[in-house]
Amino acid sequence: MQDPQRLTLPPTVVATHLRSCAEELAAGLRCGGPGATTTELTDVVAHLVAGQEAISHALAGLAARVEAGSNALAAAPPLDVEVVTEVLRAAAIASRCSAEALDEVTPSFECVSESVAPDTRL
Repeated sequence: MQDPQRLTLPPTVVATHLRSCAEELAAGLRCGGPGATTTELTDVVAHLVAGQEAISHALAGLAARVEAGSNALAAAPPLDVEVVTEVLRAAAIASRCSAEALDEVTPSFECVSESVAPDTRL
């Protein structure tokens, strides 16, 4: 049996949705909001790790497309194309480093969560 064809949305639609979700998450986690349990926050960190890794791959993919599209971008100044490519690569690395740092702190989040009552909200 073949896998069903994967629905592919335009990158701008996906990026807009990502931004909206990130803004909603940021607003929900600001002090003064309804808060979340420590277990929920541990889950949020796990999702953020995966999200940062996905963003890293997306940025690396953008860099590869810009670099591979140098013929299509022939009218653009070559130095600018090179700068954009390098900045996208650096951002991909930074995002991956962010994911790695968050992943390293996961055991501490779990320890904090296990140290308090299950309904403790922050």
